[in-house]
Amino acid sequence: MEIEEAVRRMGMADTYRDRHWGRAVKVTDNAVQKAEPEWLEGLLAALLEVERPTYPMRYGFEVALRRLASAPGDAERTARVRAFAAEGRRWGGDLRYGLPEVAEWLACAQPPEHLLAVFDDADASDELAACLLQETALRHDATTAAAFAGRLRAAGHPLADLPLRPVGAERHLGLPRHPGPAEPWRPPGAEAPDAPGPSGPDIDAAAVDWPGARQALSAYRDWPPGADAMEARLFRLDRPLAPADFGASLLRLLPAASTGATVTGVRRVATVDVLRTLFSGAASGGAYGPRMHGAYARKASWESLAALAGVQATGPAAIEQAADRCTWLFYGSDWHLQVVPPLDVGIAALRSDRRTVAVLAVTDSD
Repeated sequence: MEIEEAVRRMGMADTYRDRHWGRAVKVTDNAVQKAEPEWLEGLLAALLEVERPTYPMRYGFEVALRRLASAPGDAERTARVRAFAAEGRRWGGDLRYGLPEVAEWLACAQPPEHLLAVFDDADASDELAACLLQETALRHDATTAAAFAGRLRAAGHPLADLPLRPVGAERHLGLPRHPGPAEPWRPPGAEAPDAPGPSGPDIDAAAVDWPGARQALSAYRDWPPGADAMEARLFRLDRPLAPADFGASLLRLLPAASTGATVTGVRRVATVDVLRTLFSGAASGGAYGPRMHGAYARKASWESLAALAGVQATGPAAIEQAADRCTWLFYGSDWHLQVVPPLDVGIAALRSDRRTVAVLAVTDSD
């Protein structure tokens, strides 16, 4: 299909009530979804010339932009996607994609050398470049972008202080990147051993105030559930507990909504499993919430991990060291919906003092 004809057809209807609606929206399915990158570039440029775009035009623009960003190319391809994405936000008004999302598309598909070229002259006000820096750092070594990171730091950007290469547990996030697909998804801690704990532990637990509760929920702040579907609680034990005794029997004693008698499926996991779970929750947005994507999910997951481990550190390396001194459990209970596994989160940490237990639980719902 010629580009001019595609634009014309997309402009034939604006709502499903228009009699040409079917022809207008099918342009995307029949042409845009199958087109080569050069045609997509031409279409995007042509659509940006339309002063009052219809819904099928905006829909087609989003699909074309994603397909172009996901087609490996050279440095010019990456630059054009960035330009189209920025212009599209000004053009379409209510286009559904965000710049952090476009950064994720590019990082998943483009060769690292073309991603790194973006940062040579990127300005600190370039939000797409700031997000792309973190997406690149999670997948590759982005230390050559130190000058751009410095410009972001001087401007006070919230992502500026994150490391420019994967740190510790981040190396196991399994993110997709050029030239191959992502590793097959496996639930974090799926092979972790059960942690039943001793039968009838003679120990008491009392709830204590937790100023860091809100920070602990950072990875899930964009999930839709209300207060009855999220909880972050802190408990103080009346005596130290050996890490080997931290298990299901202790969780059943905790007076939290998500713990108690129905606790089940308790497994002893590692820091890497906890970080993967937090990152996945932040990046995905749950069932219906807005996604943070990799850049902001990276920041939020480390914030949550720091709060759970009970440390004030902000650097991922220091946070991970503190987390490694904790004992971690995953758990479920009747409080969880138990419909889709990634949407049910139960994390418990026995901190390094062996007397403080932090609990984070989230479940998504309609």
